[in-house]
Amino acid sequence: MPIALRLREDPRPSIESLSGLVVAREQSAASMAALQGRTADEMCARLEQGHRAYVARLGGVAAAWGWVATTSARIGELETTFAIGRGARYLWNFVTVTAHRGMGIYPRLLNGIVEAELAGADRSWIAYAPENHASSSGIHEAGFTTIAQLSFDRSGRPALRAADGFARVAASASVLTGIPTIEQALAHCWRCVRMGRTAERSCRPGQCACDYQRPERGCDTPTTTSTATRAIA
Repeated sequence: MPIALRLREDPRPSIESLSGLVVAREQSAASMAALQGRTADEMCARLEQGHRAYVARLGGVAAAWGWVATTSARIGELETTFAIGRGARYLWNFVTVTAHRGMGIYPRLLNGIVEAELAGADRSWIAYAPENHASSSGIHEAGFTTIAQLSFDRSGRPALRAADGFARVAASASVLTGIPTIEQALAHCWRCVRMGRTAERSCRPGQCACDYQRPERGCDTPTTTSTATRAIA
């Protein structure tokens, strides 16, 4: 699972405006509940915990939305929760309505959020599932740089490995998330780990069949045993 960073001093991405697209913060729990198909109480809880919602509307219609963590965040795939330091933001839970995909709305939403949060944040972080190819493209188009990989180590514990040339920056990601950095190879597919797969049955680098938007393409049916430790032993 790659983790990407955009700093305040980084060059701003060259993204042309999209006619009719407006990115704005949404403070109504009821509105977010309606968009996400969740209860207003759930959305209220998020807002009270310091999360901020942003919605991209095209011609007045909600086309995409996402959240910004300002105090704490959770990476569900790795089952880890961490505090957000001062001057940092963690972007999460993004959705683009099916009818509006392929229009470049996602990178414009990300860029709009970063710009809106600049007054209080000098760095913005985002992690994304490796099988989410569309998300990866949009994140980099929005000016983010992948600086590390998040996954599991050989003991089945969350770990972080720096991308080439980003050891110092990855150390900051380690401090942010509380996840240790290691030099050893990480599990390639987090889904395989979560499903208790042995190394022999796990996806291979460059051959992972997972696709975020195509659930029929993924790891094989899980085995009866399910321990992260066995998955990459």
